[in-house]
Amino acid sequence: MSSWRGSRGQGLAGHFGPLELAILEVMWSSAELDVSTCARRLDGGQAYTTVKTVMERLVIKELLARRKEGRQYVYWARSSRREVEQRVAAEQVRQVVDGFGDLAVANFVRAVSGDADQLAQVRALLAGIADPSGEAGTAGKDESGGAAGASA
Repeated sequence: MSSWRGSRGQGLAGHFGPLELAILEVMWSSAELDVSTCARRLDGGQAYTTVKTVMERLVIKELLARRKEGRQYVYWARSSRREVEQRVAAEQVRQVVDGFGDLAVANFVRAVSGDADQLAQVRALLAGIADPSGEAGTAGKDESGGAAGASA
């Protein structure tokens, strides 16, 4: 791993703070919880007020939802872990492509080229994208109708 990347983790750990992610993990494994129950399920012994503040921030970020029950709020995850991963990945890829254009695309292809399963997934996704000229299903084909870059 390159040292310039810093010490933040990969995946969701690179996008959320440690307590945010820990709370999300607890919430994804539960239907609905109040703050005190969530705080008890966390391993770090965080204060109730700290957990409540982070949960409120997750509501603002639209990752948790809440409703009032009696004198307290009950919280639940608005999206599954997979849905959040999809949204974060899409945002991060869009930022890289917007910032680096063709370089980002070329490096993405190089990054997946060593993994046959990932490469097959990319090919399948590309095959499902309509050609900007309006000819659906022609992505990845050369002018003769064969696969572009295919060797005999």
